[in-house]
Amino acid sequence: MGKRLKVRKYFLVDNGSFGAQAIINLRKIANSLAKSSGFEVRPMGLMHSHKVNPSALDGVAGESMEAFLDSEEANFVSDIRVVPFFLGPSLAVTDWLPRNLEKWRLGGKGRSFVILDYLFDPEDKRLARILEDLSLGEIQSRNLSAPHLILVDHGTPLPEVNLVREEVGKQLKDLMGNRIAGFSTCCMERRAGPEYDFNDPLLQDLLKKLEKNCAHEVLLAQLFLSPGRHAGKNGDLAKICGGFETQPSQLRIHRLPTMGNHPLMLDILVDRIGRDR
Repeated sequence: MGKRLKVRKYFLVDNGSFGAQAIINLRKIANSLAKSSGFEVRPMGLMHSHKVNPSALDGVAGESMEAFLDSEEANFVSDIRVVPFFLGPSLAVTDWLPRNLEKWRLGGKGRSFVILDYLFDPEDKRLARILEDLSLGEIQSRNLSAPHLILVDHGTPLPEVNLVREEVGKQLKDLMGNRIAGFSTCCMERRAGPEYDFNDPLLQDLLKKLEKNCAHEVLLAQLFLSPGRHAGKNGDLAKICGGFETQPSQLRIHRLPTMGNHPLMLDILVDRIGRDR
């Protein structure tokens, strides 16, 4: 019997979603990454994505690492390369993936896996440059004059994940310079307790404060990669901002697009695969 060929597979993995919008968006990015890198890249949610009705996904079923690692197909793969579509070191990247991939590795002979770097690199300003480009595009299209710029993330129980928001925020503030009247970071939601105060302020509280201080124009830069339950058209962030639009208010809030489809994001992902060669 001949030697078994080593079959390597690349997976672009995000947290997973029950929403079709995020799954379809990840597919587009994976397709672009495959064309740019020269490797087949399969889009996968960490969990959940395989549970979405295919009729909402152009007839093509969603996929997740959760389902794949338990599938018969996983027995015919010997080398898994995960490209994390995560901004920072969330537990998905540092705990769930290595733990479950190790179980898969131990389930057969000659198996190996590598989890490539997540998107944030303190020496690389491309994430901030994406947000700068999106901000300047909105300023130009809306003819805004020195708006207040907010960078919002989901909120996290992990200080090391919060650090990504703060570091990208510092870079973005420096890049924008005097083209904005002020700059703030905040989160969409957070856990209760003083041990999670590093997330503060909440977006809703920050907007109230800006309104009280007579701010007029606010740019909301979303530290989110894909539209979905939080950053989608009718998501949580839209509802928070909508609360100010449906009441008498001088505050006008301009939400920027999510970051994942920007050309510089594709550059970052290609670099991640390039480091692995």
